[in-house]
Amino acid sequence: MSQMHQSNECDEFITIIGASMAEINAEFRAQGLADREFSIVHRIGRHRFTRVNSSGAEHMFEGQPMIAATFARMRG
Repeated sequence: MSQMHQSNECDEFITIIGASMAEINAEFRAQGLADREFSIVHRIGRHRFTRVNSSGAEHMFEGQPMIAATFARMRG
């Protein structure tokens, strides 16, 4: 049985949101994330985003689904 990496306070995550995978790939390269040892942590897919704060909830991107990809640099 394989063990999954347990996230800790030293791990760093970056989520890139875009209308297409091409946009996400371009931003991944622009930020130099591969050189900084970031890798994808989950499958890429369409998401709807809601931001919640003390005033309530807000649908982001006018409620339109966007593609999101989360990358991480694991430490420790």
